[in-house]
Amino acid sequence: MLVGRGREWDELFTVVGAAREGKGRALVLHGPTGVGKSALLTGVTETCAPGMRALRATGVEGEAGLPFAALHQLLRPLLPGLGELPRPQADALYGAFGMSTVRADRFLVGLATLSLLSNASAGTPLLITVDDAHWLDPASAEALVFLARRLESEAVALLLATRNDAGLFPLPGVPDLQILPLNDADAAGLLARTLPKTVPTVRKRLLREARGHPLALVELPAALSPCHLDGTTPLPDPLPLGERQRKFFHDPAAGLTDVQRDVLLLAAAAGDAEPSTVLRACTDADAARDALFEAVSTGVIRLDQREVTFRHPLARSAVYHGASFRRRRAAHLALARSLAPDDDRRVWHLAAASVGPDDAVARLLTELAERARHSGDPATAGQALRRAAELASEPLERALMLVEAAEYAWMTADTSHAETLLKQAEALDGDPRMRARVLGLRGAMTHAGGDPAAACRLLLDGARLARETDAELTAELLVTAARAAWAAGDPATLTQIAELGAGPGPAEHATLRRFSRHFAYLGSLTPQQPGPARYRHPPFDAAAWLLSPLPRPWVWPPVLLPHLTGGTEAMTAAHRSAADALRAAGADGALAMSLTSLVALELVTGQWSSGLANGVEGLRLAQEAGQPGYACHLHALLAWLAAAQGDSARCRALAEQSLAVAAPHHIASALALAHWALGLNALAEGRPDQAARLLGDVVSPGGPAEHFMVGWLVLPDLAEAWVRSGDPAPARAALARFEQRADPERAPHLHAPWHRCRALLSTGERTSARYESALEAAGASPFDIGRTHLLYGEWLRRNRRIKSAREHLHQATTHLHMLGARPWIDLALEELRAAGDRSLIEPAADPASVSRRLTPRELQIARLAARGMSNSDIAAQLFLSPRTVGYHLHKLFPKLGITSRTQLYGRDLS
Repeated sequence: MLVGRGREWDELFTVVGAAREGKGRALVLHGPTGVGKSALLTGVTETCAPGMRALRATGVEGEAGLPFAALHQLLRPLLPGLGELPRPQADALYGAFGMSTVRADRFLVGLATLSLLSNASAGTPLLITVDDAHWLDPASAEALVFLARRLESEAVALLLATRNDAGLFPLPGVPDLQILPLNDADAAGLLARTLPKTVPTVRKRLLREARGHPLALVELPAALSPCHLDGTTPLPDPLPLGERQRKFFHDPAAGLTDVQRDVLLLAAAAGDAEPSTVLRACTDADAARDALFEAVSTGVIRLDQREVTFRHPLARSAVYHGASFRRRRAAHLALARSLAPDDDRRVWHLAAASVGPDDAVARLLTELAERARHSGDPATAGQALRRAAELASEPLERALMLVEAAEYAWMTADTSHAETLLKQAEALDGDPRMRARVLGLRGAMTHAGGDPAAACRLLLDGARLARETDAELTAELLVTAARAAWAAGDPATLTQIAELGAGPGPAEHATLRRFSRHFAYLGSLTPQQPGPARYRHPPFDAAAWLLSPLPRPWVWPPVLLPHLTGGTEAMTAAHRSAADALRAAGADGALAMSLTSLVALELVTGQWSSGLANGVEGLRLAQEAGQPGYACHLHALLAWLAAAQGDSARCRALAEQSLAVAAPHHIASALALAHWALGLNALAEGRPDQAARLLGDVVSPGGPAEHFMVGWLVLPDLAEAWVRSGDPAPARAALARFEQRADPERAPHLHAPWHRCRALLSTGERTSARYESALEAAGASPFDIGRTHLLYGEWLRRNRRIKSAREHLHQATTHLHMLGARPWIDLALEELRAAGDRSLIEPAADPASVSRRLTPRELQIARLAARGMSNSDIAAQLFLSPRTVGYHLHKLFPKLGITSRTQLYGRDLS
């Protein structure tokens, strides 16, 4: 039992005990250097060894730039089990560890790590400890983050220790445990164990210097001579320890021969490298081999055929920082010479050895960053560019590198670091192109932060700077500005953007010119503008703009633009592919933006199950990344879905969360979407007057939630609310404005609701023809089709065409059941009863209603299992372990009223 650690010990054993029962957990230990985190990990490993298999890894500062170095250290004992994994997962790990030329897909690496550990824990629970997690390379850290959040049904305990000042840990959603220095009594007790016999003056001095840090209390006496400890010789002042962060470790290389010191320094510079790597870097391999064995005998390092490791990471740090810069530089150069030209570790060692400007190494780092970008690794790309900026000689080149590094930082949800890098870039050079890039990224960050109007101003300033010299950058900035103008509800700025993009000038760009016609069309939709829309436009086609090895969703056009101009299906597919790529890259910040767009498209096209799952994921990521501008949109979209499915309480709660951000920050699009959700909810609850008021706020010029584009999407619901409240006149006026301004014939997804709206306001036989036109419209969503059948059936019943009414009402229930649109299902059933249909009984197993009892993850798994997929197949598709799939199936069976997998097969959960 460690002194003064009863509380911490209880927490650790709770985690380990849960893992023994197959309920895996992760725990992050965080505290200052020397506080005893490593001792806790060692203690729990030794105590829990019986009945568990222990795996460990340690973050190494020198390997922080080597992708998957720490993960290889952790999984190396399990590598013989790679053959049991699905081939794509095994290939991902082979590629990650340099055992094949296959590109290491980051998401598959995380899944393969989970699967490998799940298999290994099948017979014996696993205890995984990761020390000095703040030194993990980003790729390994991402894999461990992936693992930490997916252990609930595994016999695996994951304990990570990190410094308080680390940027990656603690992890959102993973419990943490702060390790504090010992109090005075416990510190004195620990020192008494270490030094049972010493004089009071020495004891007081050591306690004062240690400040309750257990490692200092243990290691400080080891650095002192017996004469110091017994008080016969005064203690040095200061104590011989170096910097305070490393004061607990005397340089382990002190007192060794020159060869031994050189070998230890090479090992420290190389990290936990193979002995062969260290020996190749030595001028005298035989002497170096002897020196390694001597270091093992003194306890400084541990050695096996695969790696050289120090007894503690701070010991390695002491060796490294205890050497002069000249010696450290020589060690890195020797290691670089020993590695193959195409080994990325060689570039990192050359960078570590560089002094002052070194354009050649800077170029190597930018090439490494480009490789990382193409492989979907923004974290490594950003790290390489930051170091390249330190080495490049030209201020403009350095500034551009920093801007690109800031972009990668923002993609990975490190907003504060991105802003710091942008400020550094601005201080280096005032070149217009560089300033335009800074304004572009800062504008996108401002938009995500919840101020689209300010974002527009920044982006337009950047576009004006870039217009004369860089067509591609101008296109990106104007499209990004259009996205912000859409969120701000500012059609005038959209028109201005269109004019900038379409106007004459050297910075011509074909894609931008196509977009400009769309932006001009959007700008003309505002009801205040007289006369018909002035702009014609081709069908929207921008899928290629989205697709790249590492998508950048902030430079995508306004999300619902294709819903007005056509091309929704292609854009939805492109957004889905982009989200998959960003998820695999671990680019959580960019993924939150991508999912916001994807969810909006999925909901308006009737892909509600996928929209729910992506919406929940996107909301979590946006909140973690500090993106309130996107989070409030996701709150509103999920509120709309809740209203459509009859969950009134959830709708109101989500809408309130959206409005709490959107209203004070004037995020017009989120305001409009939240009002749409609340209005739809009121309509579903049979309160058409309230629905008309809420929806009218979106459509009416000058309304509190007016939005020039969302208003057209809301209009069919508003027309229904006005008609049901007995006052169709305002609906006719709004429809007239819509027909004057918009072009629904060019937008397939608006065609059906537009005809439905006209049918609601028609009289006589024209009503029937318009309902038929709505049902025949291409591109209609299942929700539109179901509601059109419902309204048509109501009208037919009122006009005593009972047989036809029943046919359409049955069609309505079929389409609405697919979506779980409970309020409209109930309306259809009520109309059928009013039409005298006694054959229809409420289905015992409404696939939509039961699916709403499942969590998004359970619904995903249930749908795949219903298609006959095995646990392994489902796990591979959803990036889970087979055991986790089984765990979720066990939980969802009672919710569906079934007891076996066979009862799930063929069930309609779409």
